[in-house]
Amino acid sequence: MENKFGCLCMLLFVSVVWQDVSANNSTGGLRCYSCFATGGHNECEDYNTFKKAMSGKGNPGVKKNCTEPFDNVCIIETFAILGATVSHIRDCSDGLKFSFTSSLQNNRSAYDRLYRLQPNNETACVWDGQNQVCLTKCNTDFCNGPVLDEVNGAFVAPAMTLVAFLSTVAVTFMLT
Repeated sequence: MENKFGCLCMLLFVSVVWQDVSANNSTGGLRCYSCFATGGHNECEDYNTFKKAMSGKGNPGVKKNCTEPFDNVCIIETFAILGATVSHIRDCSDGLKFSFTSSLQNNRSAYDRLYRLQPNNETACVWDGQNQVCLTKCNTDFCNGPVLDEVNGAFVAPAMTLVAFLSTVAVTFMLT
Protein backbone atom coordinates (compact mmCIF):
# COMPACT_ATOMS: atom_id res chain seq x y z
CA MET A 1 0.00 0.00 0.00
CA GLU A 2 2.83 2.41 0.90
CA ASN A 3 4.48 1.78 -2.49
CA LYS A 4 1.21 2.44 -4.33
CA PHE A 5 0.71 5.74 -2.48
CA GLY A 6 4.30 6.82 -3.28
CA CYS A 7 3.83 6.06 -6.99
CA LEU A 8 0.55 7.95 -7.02
CA CYS A 9 2.11 11.00 -5.32
CA MET A 10 5.08 10.96 -7.71
CA LEU A 11 2.82 10.78 -10.77
CA LEU A 12 0.68 13.64 -9.49
CA PHE A 13 3.80 15.75 -8.78
CA VAL A 14 5.23 15.11 -12.27
CA SER A 15 1.88 15.97 -13.88
CA VAL A 16 1.61 19.27 -11.99
CA VAL A 17 5.21 20.26 -12.82
CA TRP A 18 4.68 19.33 -16.48
CA GLN A 19 1.52 21.44 -16.55
CA ASP A 20 3.29 24.43 -15.01
CA VAL A 21 6.28 24.26 -17.37
CA SER A 22 4.11 23.78 -20.44
CA ALA A 23 1.79 26.66 -19.60
CA ASN A 24 4.61 29.17 -19.07
CA ASN A 25 7.13 30.78 -21.37
CA SER A 26 9.47 28.16 -22.80
CA THR A 27 12.34 30.60 -23.27
CA GLY A 28 12.57 31.47 -19.60
CA GLY A 29 13.28 35.13 -20.38
CA LEU A 30 11.34 38.34 -20.71
CA ARG A 31 8.96 38.60 -23.68
CA CYS A 32 7.84 41.94 -25.10
CA TYR A 33 5.73 43.24 -27.92
CA SER A 34 8.00 44.49 -30.68
CA CYS A 35 7.09 46.89 -33.46
CA PHE A 36 8.44 50.06 -35.01
CA ALA A 37 6.25 52.47 -36.93
CA THR A 38 6.21 56.06 -38.11
CA GLY A 39 3.36 58.55 -38.27
CA GLY A 40 0.21 58.66 -36.22
CA HIS A 41 -2.45 55.93 -36.11
CA ASN A 42 0.08 53.24 -37.02
CA GLU A 43 0.13 49.49 -36.41
CA CYS A 44 2.10 49.90 -33.16
CA GLU A 45 -0.79 51.92 -31.75
CA ASP A 46 -3.48 49.54 -33.06
CA TYR A 47 -4.93 47.06 -30.54
CA ASN A 48 -5.71 44.59 -33.34
CA THR A 49 -2.00 44.22 -34.18
CA PHE A 50 -1.42 42.65 -30.77
CA LYS A 51 -4.72 40.75 -30.64
CA LYS A 52 -3.92 39.02 -33.94
CA ALA A 53 -0.35 38.23 -32.88
CA MET A 54 -1.50 36.66 -29.62
CA SER A 55 -4.13 34.60 -31.42
CA GLY A 56 -1.52 33.25 -33.84
CA LYS A 57 -3.08 34.96 -36.86
CA GLY A 58 -0.96 38.10 -37.12
CA ASN A 59 2.70 38.89 -37.53
CA PRO A 60 4.59 36.51 -35.19
CA GLY A 61 7.45 39.05 -35.00
CA VAL A 62 5.25 41.25 -32.81
CA LYS A 63 5.92 38.78 -29.95
CA LYS A 64 9.63 38.92 -29.16
CA ASN A 65 11.78 36.78 -26.88
CA CYS A 66 14.22 39.30 -25.40
CA THR A 67 17.92 38.42 -25.43
CA GLU A 68 20.90 39.81 -23.55
CA PRO A 69 21.72 42.59 -23.06
CA PHE A 70 18.27 43.84 -24.09
CA ASP A 71 16.31 41.64 -21.69
CA ASN A 72 15.85 43.93 -18.69
CA VAL A 73 12.66 45.81 -19.56
CA CYS A 74 9.94 46.17 -22.16
CA ILE A 75 9.45 49.71 -23.45
CA ILE A 76 7.04 51.91 -25.33
CA GLU A 77 8.69 54.99 -26.76
CA THR A 78 6.75 57.69 -28.61
CA PHE A 79 8.43 60.62 -30.31
CA ALA A 80 6.30 63.61 -31.35
CA ILE A 81 6.97 66.95 -33.03
CA LEU A 82 4.39 69.73 -32.84
CA GLY A 83 1.85 67.31 -31.36
CA ALA A 84 2.05 64.80 -34.20
CA THR A 85 3.44 61.30 -33.59
CA VAL A 86 6.61 60.82 -35.60
CA SER A 87 7.53 57.35 -34.34
CA HIS A 88 6.21 54.69 -32.03
CA ILE A 89 8.43 51.89 -30.72
CA ARG A 90 7.63 48.84 -28.60
CA ASP A 91 10.56 46.57 -27.87
CA CYS A 92 12.97 44.91 -25.44
CA SER A 93 15.57 47.17 -23.85
CA ASP A 94 18.54 47.19 -21.52
CA GLY A 95 16.81 50.04 -19.69
CA LEU A 96 19.69 52.41 -20.43
CA LYS A 97 19.66 53.21 -24.15
CA PHE A 98 16.69 54.48 -26.13
CA SER A 99 16.15 56.05 -29.54
CA PHE A 100 16.38 59.52 -28.02
CA THR A 101 19.77 58.67 -26.47
CA SER A 102 21.73 59.19 -29.67
CA SER A 103 19.33 61.03 -31.95
CA LEU A 104 18.55 64.15 -29.95
CA GLN A 105 21.17 66.80 -29.34
CA ASN A 106 18.94 69.36 -27.66
CA ASN A 107 18.42 69.91 -23.95
CA ARG A 108 19.82 66.64 -22.53
CA SER A 109 18.77 67.49 -18.97
CA ALA A 110 15.15 67.37 -20.13
CA TYR A 111 15.53 63.60 -20.51
CA ASP A 112 16.73 62.91 -16.95
CA ARG A 113 13.16 62.04 -15.92
CA LEU A 114 13.00 59.31 -18.58
CA TYR A 115 16.32 57.77 -17.59
CA ARG A 116 15.19 57.61 -13.94
CA LEU A 117 11.82 56.06 -14.79
CA GLN A 118 11.21 52.83 -12.88
CA PRO A 119 10.00 49.69 -14.73
CA ASN A 120 6.55 49.70 -13.11
CA ASN A 121 4.51 50.42 -16.26
CA GLU A 122 4.46 54.15 -15.54
CA THR A 123 4.68 56.53 -18.49
CA ALA A 124 6.57 59.80 -18.42
CA CYS A 125 6.79 62.46 -21.12
CA VAL A 126 9.32 65.24 -21.47
CA TRP A 127 9.55 68.34 -23.64
CA ASP A 128 12.97 69.63 -24.65
CA GLY A 129 11.76 72.80 -26.32
CA GLN A 130 11.22 71.21 -29.74
CA ASN A 131 10.27 67.56 -29.25
CA GLN A 132 8.08 65.54 -26.95
CA VAL A 133 9.29 62.07 -25.98
CA CYS A 134 7.22 59.65 -23.92
CA LEU A 135 8.63 56.48 -22.40
CA THR A 136 7.07 53.54 -20.59
CA LYS A 137 9.22 50.88 -18.92
CA CYS A 138 7.95 47.62 -17.44
CA ASN A 139 9.42 44.22 -16.66
CA THR A 140 6.79 41.51 -17.06
CA ASP A 141 5.87 39.54 -20.18
CA PHE A 142 4.05 41.60 -22.81
CA CYS A 143 3.58 44.49 -20.37
CA ASN A 144 4.27 47.02 -23.14
CA GLY A 145 0.90 46.53 -24.77
CA PRO A 146 -2.58 45.20 -24.19
CA VAL A 147 -2.98 42.37 -21.68
CA LEU A 148 -4.09 39.43 -23.80
CA ASP A 149 -3.84 35.66 -23.41
CA GLU A 150 -1.80 33.76 -25.94
CA VAL A 151 -3.94 31.17 -27.68
CA ASN A 152 -1.25 28.51 -27.33
CA GLY A 153 -0.83 29.20 -23.62
CA ALA A 154 -4.58 29.47 -23.08
CA PHE A 155 -5.18 25.89 -24.24
CA VAL A 156 -2.13 24.26 -22.67
CA ALA A 157 -3.16 24.54 -19.01
CA PRO A 158 -6.63 22.94 -19.36
CA ALA A 159 -5.20 20.16 -21.56
CA MET A 160 -2.40 19.42 -19.09
CA THR A 161 -4.86 19.44 -16.19
CA LEU A 162 -6.97 16.86 -18.01
CA VAL A 163 -3.87 14.72 -18.71
CA ALA A 164 -2.85 14.91 -15.04
CA PHE A 165 -6.33 13.92 -13.89
CA LEU A 166 -6.64 11.01 -16.33
CA SER A 167 -3.16 9.75 -15.43
CA THR A 168 -4.03 9.81 -11.74
CA VAL A 169 -7.29 7.93 -12.33
CA ALA A 170 -5.55 5.32 -14.51
CA VAL A 171 -2.81 4.68 -11.95
CA THR A 172 -5.34 4.46 -9.14
CA PHE A 173 -7.29 1.77 -11.01
CA MET A 174 -4.11 -0.13 -11.91
CA LEU A 175 -2.88 -0.15 -8.32
CA THR A 176 -6.16 -1.31 -6.79
